[in-house]
Amino acid sequence: MKKKDNLYTIFGSSGFFGRNLHKSLKEKKKKIFIPKKNEYSFKKNLGNVIYCIGTSESIRDPKNALAANLEILSKILINNKFKTFTYLSSIRVYSKSSKTKESDKIIFNHNERGVYFKSLKLAAESLCLQMNNPKIKIIRLANVFGDYFSDQIYLLPSLLRQSITKKKIDITINMSSRKNYIHINEAIDVILKIINRSKYQIYNVASDKQISLGQISKIIQKLTNCKITYKNSNIVFNEPKINIQRIKKEFDFKPKVKFENEMHKIIKNYKRPKHA
Repeated sequence: MKKKDNLYTIFGSSGFFGRNLHKSLKEKKKKIFIPKKNEYSFKKNLGNVIYCIGTSESIRDPKNALAANLEILSKILINNKFKTFTYLSSIRVYSKSSKTKESDKIIFNHNERGVYFKSLKLAAESLCLQMNNPKIKIIRLANVFGDYFSDQIYLLPSLLRQSITKKKIDITINMSSRKNYIHINEAIDVILKIINRSKYQIYNVASDKQISLGQISKIIQKLTNCKITYKNSNIVFNEPKINIQRIKKEFDFKPKVKFENEMHKIIKNYKRPKHA
């Protein structure tokens, strides 16, 4: 086996996904290269590159969102040699869509909420495809949860923090709002399979089920005994149901992690002294 075949280069190793990916590859005894911050061009072959840099804070910090989701990607993709290159996109590119197969057309509306983030992801995907290299893969990833979850700014970790530190959850959208969550370990396992033996360039990596905000809050309340308050209950945000037949058929993918069981583990770990 050539050295580059067993080498994995992670850009964005300090983030939630990157930290879990690093841990998983280390457990699998893979050779890992973590580039220093602001280093994007290298003389050596980077092996299997996984691009985890990104931010969803496109409204609050549009300049950083542009850099993280597109500018840095282009520098790395164009100026380096690699065996494979995997870009982490998002299922949010399917917003407002009823069809979510990887081959389906994407609906784009300039007036859509969060359209800037969506446009950055689609531009990055277009750049990857423009390189005309079948070894460049695009992963449209659902919401992930698991280890190293406590400090994230997204909905679920924010609710968990509130339930533990404030003993109170403020729900600001309708409880029927639904999202797609997949456990980080299951996501990483199938992504590594895609990197090493896949037929296509674009893959949805998500769960085959959705969970409502009401279900999530009840699970957290059960585990933490927190109080729940409701505001703006007329606002509903539903993610489209994601088609994952491609990874089911090609890799026999079946999500097995139970959401409530994992929430129990996350909350238990959060309550450790290091978080006091």
